[in-house]
Amino acid sequence: MKTPKTGLDDFLLNHTVADFRNLPVHQIRKLTIQEEIKSTNLETSPDEITRILKRIAKEIGSETEKDLYLKQIKEQTGTAMTSMREDIQGFDGKEKKKSQAELLIEIAGQHILFHDDTKEGCVYADGIVLKIHSGAYKRLLSKKLWDDKGIAPNSDSINQALNIIEAMAVHNGKLIKLHNRIAEKDGVFYYDLCDALNAVRITPSSWEVTFDYPILFKRYSHQQRQVIPKKEGDIQRLFNFINVKDERHRLLILVYLISCFVPGIPHPIFHPWGDQGAGKTSMFEFFKELVDPSKLGVFITPRNPEELVQALDHHYLCLFDNISSFPDWLSDLFSQACTGGGFSKRKLYSDDDDIIYQIQRCIGINGINLLVSRADMMDRTILLHMDRIEPSMRKEKKVIMQEFAEVKPYILGCIFETLSKAMAIYPTIKLSNLPRMADFMTWGVAITQALGYQADDFISAYQSNIEAQNSEIINSNTLAQAVLMFMQDKETWEGTVRQAYEELEKLVTVSKDDKTFPKHSNKLRNHLNRIKANLMDYGVKFTLADFNNHSRGCFLSFQKVAKGCSVSSVSSVTAKILGIPTEYPRSIHGVSSAVSSVLEPSKIKPTEHAEHPEHQKQPFWKEEKKENEEIPEIEFIEDGICQWKLDTLVNNLDSKGRVDICFG
Repeated sequence: MKTPKTGLDDFLLNHTVADFRNLPVHQIRKLTIQEEIKSTNLETSPDEITRILKRIAKEIGSETEKDLYLKQIKEQTGTAMTSMREDIQGFDGKEKKKSQAELLIEIAGQHILFHDDTKEGCVYADGIVLKIHSGAYKRLLSKKLWDDKGIAPNSDSINQALNIIEAMAVHNGKLIKLHNRIAEKDGVFYYDLCDALNAVRITPSSWEVTFDYPILFKRYSHQQRQVIPKKEGDIQRLFNFINVKDERHRLLILVYLISCFVPGIPHPIFHPWGDQGAGKTSMFEFFKELVDPSKLGVFITPRNPEELVQALDHHYLCLFDNISSFPDWLSDLFSQACTGGGFSKRKLYSDDDDIIYQIQRCIGINGINLLVSRADMMDRTILLHMDRIEPSMRKEKKVIMQEFAEVKPYILGCIFETLSKAMAIYPTIKLSNLPRMADFMTWGVAITQALGYQADDFISAYQSNIEAQNSEIINSNTLAQAVLMFMQDKETWEGTVRQAYEELEKLVTVSKDDKTFPKHSNKLRNHLNRIKANLMDYGVKFTLADFNNHSRGCFLSFQKVAKGCSVSSVSSVTAKILGIPTEYPRSIHGVSSAVSSVLEPSKIKPTEHAEHPEHQKQPFWKEEKKENEEIPEIEFIEDGICQWKLDTLVNNLDSKGRVDICFG
């Protein structure tokens, strides 16, 4: 039985002062923890270790001081620090208090962490994808912590947590490629409605609004929620709001608009131009509402490439309004962005990391004047000249936007219905000798058929637009006009580049601001190469020899060649001969030409030399010849007129598109 402890007063009542002075030190005062560790043989007394750990847990609050005592015990016994810390937590009887950063990391553990194809950490939370270091995700974490714990995190804690969360997303998360507004996965198209639950799923057989879709889309703060599309509408109601009367132009607009919902292909630059008050801005606003609703709507052109690249990255449909000037850097950047290009910039001035942009966008530009003059961009452009709206036909913007809002869900539903049909038709389209925007051309034919038109309606409209582009390039290019005038009364010409430059310079007056005519002869080669295809369309071909040090200079020759047959003149009969499907009866007739007038030398004659196949204008359609096909019959009717059986005639054309016929 243990002797009961007594206090100092009780001891002095029964003992003398001398007895008190003779007491051992440990009986007079309580030993410190450090003294206990030193005076106790802990190696042979596990119970003493436990007693000291309990005392540490009860009396010491500082984690640093606890570690000092644990190190002393470890030196004597070799016990692991981690094990002793766990014992102390158990003796304490209290859960260890977690830091704000730890609490935020726990919240992030409830979300799906991954990284995109640029190795940037992302998170899928509450039905949306956010970048981990974005302001939106910081706000989400802060709200969750306040709702769960009633704690408002400080900036240091948030930044510490985000660094750990991003490391987990990059190193432990999956790679998921993200898209802006429109995506394709496993042959299915998806359109982001920009709400927390729904997207539109489009297949070759149908379309539907669904909440069951993979992680595909990234979001930006400017993007707005799209309306839920509805079925059984009429897409032609769009032209109640757009100032376009020409049927051929209307078809181009519908094909372009619907093609904007096709992901992963280059889209042409859409360029309406004309007088003020023609409805160019309003048309862009309607396009933006249908394809990519945004608080920004149409916007002005940024003044430097870095701002422009960021704007292009954050918008799927990028519409630039009322442009008055078009510098070369802007033309180059738009040309890259519509077909697909990569851009980068430094993330911070203090490090060497890059922000990478991979951009392929639908782009539109408008202005009073025609903005595009360079051939490389013109090849990627759809031109649309618009006339001023008559005052009697004008409406208040508030009224017309309200009317558009009422029909918008039905027009959007028609777009998805047409796109679904086009997806089924697309694999059957076989084209040859495609123009520059080949993917758009192929999808354009499929969309045209899905709309109920004949395929040659779109081919004719698009080829006319290409010819209008060539006309505009020739009209706006001083060098091209000089070459055509120079060759007006010649079949061929040969000489050096310097001689050619001197002859061409005599024919034109060049202003200081004119960039289409070279300032020196050594720049003539580059300028000619830019307009090579356009000159070919007007019957002039040139050949440049390699530089030879032993000759008088670099030789250049011009030759007249036969103009290629324009596809814009394809009739319904020609279309049938070429194998164009005619299941869709609707056709455009009696439409005036959209080709602008152009300087065309009157004396150009075709030569006997065949043009290089690369530059020949060939029909877009091509059908393989069937084997063992019989020669078609010819039915004679009155007055000796013959009736062709065109269904089988196509298979008997020779290499030059001819068939031998004998009248007996």
